[in-house]
Amino acid sequence: MISHTDAFKVYRELGQAHLNFVVLTCHAVPALRAELSVPGGAATVPPDHFKAGGNTASELLSYAADYHEELARSALITLFSYFEAYVKDALTEIVDFHGGATKLRESARDRASKYFGAVPAALDESRKKLQDRPDPNKRGKYEKHARTLDRAGYRFPTDLLAHFGVAQLLLKIGKPGFKAHEIPDLLENVLLFPLSSADRGTLEAIRTARNGIAHGKGTKPTLRKVMRHASELHRIAAAVDSHIAKHFLVIQAL
Repeated sequence: MISHTDAFKVYRELGQAHLNFVVLTCHAVPALRAELSVPGGAATVPPDHFKAGGNTASELLSYAADYHEELARSALITLFSYFEAYVKDALTEIVDFHGGATKLRESARDRASKYFGAVPAALDESRKKLQDRPDPNKRGKYEKHARTLDRAGYRFPTDLLAHFGVAQLLLKIGKPGFKAHEIPDLLENVLLFPLSSADRGTLEAIRTARNGIAHGKGTKPTLRKVMRHASELHRIAAAVDSHIAKHFLVIQAL
């Protein structure tokens, strides 16, 4: 049984790797700062990828003064980008699971139009009974014939519109693809995921903070807040992924 998408596995590994980097930085910078702060202090271990002695102790101390602010900004941009990529990759994985874009589109069209041609007389009779201007007094009769059609797998108008949904999904995961602000709507309207108003607000707040950093608006999130955002993104992604595995990674053999 499939328990999660490959997309979620990648998202989880990349996110954890970056969080590990954050932890490492929060250990390394204070240690270096302590070493440089003693009278005549100097870095005893040469840096990787840079020339040893290329920066004075005072320069390095100035870089370290507010390192946590820069670390918070870079972490927020990175972690939200991973979440955004996860959503696109998970949607793409659904399409690939069902044979790719062409096959999924054809399957949706074929299933939707199954009863466009001739149908058995009994079904045709029930369909005709429902081709009527709605009359509240006939509600019982409508339900009777609708159940007859439903048991036979008849495609009602909402089923017919599903093909359009597939076509729109393929546009969203193609190029140029969807924008980050569309993610909540994609989760709700494509996946029918029950996104709470609180989680919708969380995603919007994180996206807004990310945009503020990326567009140079002076946004300064604290590292503590970014770590909370990381946890929230992971929680939402895990719930979405469980929903996808249960409802969308199911072999459609008919």
